[in-house]
Amino acid sequence: MKLFARLFLVCGALALLPLTVNSADNLESVKSTSFMAGQEQKVPDFDAIKNAEQRKRAFVAYLLPSYQQVSSDILSQRSQLEKLQQQLQDGILLSDRQLDWLQNVANQYRQELTDDHSRDIDRLLVRVDILPPELVLSQAATESGWGTSRLAKKSHNYFGHFCQASCGVTPYRSNTAKAKQFSSPEMAVRAYMQNLNSHPAYSKVRELRADMRANEQPMDAVVLANGLRRYSTLGDGYVKRIQGMIRSNKQYWRSSGLNPGIERR
Repeated sequence: MKLFARLFLVCGALALLPLTVNSADNLESVKSTSFMAGQEQKVPDFDAIKNAEQRKRAFVAYLLPSYQQVSSDILSQRSQLEKLQQQLQDGILLSDRQLDWLQNVANQYRQELTDDHSRDIDRLLVRVDILPPELVLSQAATESGWGTSRLAKKSHNYFGHFCQASCGVTPYRSNTAKAKQFSSPEMAVRAYMQNLNSHPAYSKVRELRADMRANEQPMDAVVLANGLRRYSTLGDGYVKRIQGMIRSNKQYWRSSGLNPGIERR
């Protein structure tokens, strides 16, 4: 049996299911299709898949469960924040336990809390949100050469993450940087989403996404890519490259159950 066929016995069925990570209402259904994401997975040999179309489909199928699981977790946090916001609007103060949870989320997303918890939650909701799958997968494909790079094969590093002295996840490269190692594709996706949701360099991505939500618009991956200028030293050239990747690979998003035009609430 060819490698491509073997790979799809494992993850093809998941990839052909529609991606419905739109709201907290369908978290459980999404989690049920993403049971593999939390398990350590052997990295497929994408180099061995000589057909470029098959390699791309296999790459999307491999990373999709990790994207779904991470998005599910983020939406769960977002749903809880919205519940706390409603509680405050109803005139009910937050309990100590709720305040502890809020503080932990604020720490995770690199935000300082104030005495105005309602405003704090509004600001957190700008950060605690998902990204369109076609944007995430386009960056992964670009940074890892559709899974063929040495970092991807050896370290589950699909997003060009490097470590500085403190070994904090960062996409910036330097002579002293070391490549970040991840135990699974899910951990790589989680670090990437955390980076874009919290790092000051990507505030534009978050602002554009918040505007789309405020106007009840679908998340537009091509527009959001405009906020990635600082992800690479290529600057605007990198933005155009990612936008081109999103546009030119629509057939792979669609064939794998992704719908680039769907509304993600």
